[in-house]
Amino acid sequence: MERFSLPGRGVAYGTQFGLHLLNIPAGGMSAFPEQPDHFLHWAQANYDAGTTEDDFLPRRIYGQYVESVLREAVETHGNPVEWRQDEALSIYQVDDHVEVRLRSGPKIVADKVVLATGNFHPSDPDMPGRKRSDKRYVPYAWSAGALQGVEEESSILLIGSGLTSVDTALALRAREFRGTIHVLSRRGVIPEWHKKTTVWPTFWSKDSGPTTVRGLVKLVRAQGALAAKQGIDWRPVVDALRPVSGDIWHALSAAEKRRFLRHLRPYWEVHRHRVSPKIGSLMLYQVLRDDMQVHTGRVVGYQEFPEAVEVTIRDRRAAREKTILVERIINCTGPETDCRRLDESLITNLIAQGLARPDALFLGLDVNDEGALMDHQGAPSTRIYTLGPPRKGQLWETTAVPEIRVQVAGLARQLLERTAALPVVSETQTTEEAAPAA
Repeated sequence: MERFSLPGRGVAYGTQFGLHLLNIPAGGMSAFPEQPDHFLHWAQANYDAGTTEDDFLPRRIYGQYVESVLREAVETHGNPVEWRQDEALSIYQVDDHVEVRLRSGPKIVADKVVLATGNFHPSDPDMPGRKRSDKRYVPYAWSAGALQGVEEESSILLIGSGLTSVDTALALRAREFRGTIHVLSRRGVIPEWHKKTTVWPTFWSKDSGPTTVRGLVKLVRAQGALAAKQGIDWRPVVDALRPVSGDIWHALSAAEKRRFLRHLRPYWEVHRHRVSPKIGSLMLYQVLRDDMQVHTGRVVGYQEFPEAVEVTIRDRRAAREKTILVERIINCTGPETDCRRLDESLITNLIAQGLARPDALFLGLDVNDEGALMDHQGAPSTRIYTLGPPRKGQLWETTAVPEIRVQVAGLARQLLERTAALPVVSETQTTEEAAPAA
């Protein structure tokens, strides 16, 4: 069940803009950990026979791939699968089963439930002076009307400089916006891009690796200097941390994790989660032409007029204030992770019931090693699980396909061993009338 009209798309893979490319080459995007070339072979057969493992394909193509994988699994194994476009508003544990209440009215009864929610919407950034009645602020970059009419405007401000900001800038140009794109973030850094390079050996281990932020920075810098002496840039050094990122995260104390989040998180994000070379060069071209202006700081003043918004920015580097005039402001900040601030009925309901709780760092939901939700007393659920971004506090790197596919495979094995699902229950059925599935 999901909100979107096609299975397997979501926000990321539902886009129809051709320049919204995958941020990982085709060779790394298989849905199956044990079949690393699965997506590559599918793309060669169904998209472009000349696709190579190093190509960054359109995200809409990957959405078609996910749908085809689901369809093939259903056809091959003959298991009944019902896909439903709807929204889960709440989940209740009732005796020996779980009831999921839907926005459309009916409920679903199941033995187990998996929350595969993806990223949550961002929270509104603090902009002193902005009123709820103001019309020129767009709170969510992926909302249906976020880019409506942009071709008639001359200046737009994107708040946030990460991957959402990159996607929005590309979409603006695709929608024939010819004006200036202003990008504002506290540190003014935008995602780096991939380059074809060599493989750097893993240099951190559980036995001897540093377990402080200071020690990690020192180690990475030393490895970067060693790579530079060999004519290799920093990218493979950062990539060498990917297989052990979860182990590093577990090895850090709570205080060290907070130190990382406070000081290094933005720099890790732009170096670790890179864009394709084509997109990176397009962004650089816009910056060099001054079609895109990147500002460092925060909004300290917002005043909306009939034809534009006057935005006052406190420049972090120059330690002064400056004012820009724009016709639209789009919130491109990262997804909200603090469950206490979410405007999501399902999550807030689970927490209110005591069936879930935020993790200690407020990066997502508290879970055990299997992805089972921890209740308000710290006991793991036997019926409600999650994967992907809600597990960020436990795993840190948990938003990309290479990490999520491992979680999916592991959780699927557990559920196959333990669960026997119940069929959908209609509005008029009682729980007792629903017979177990054969």
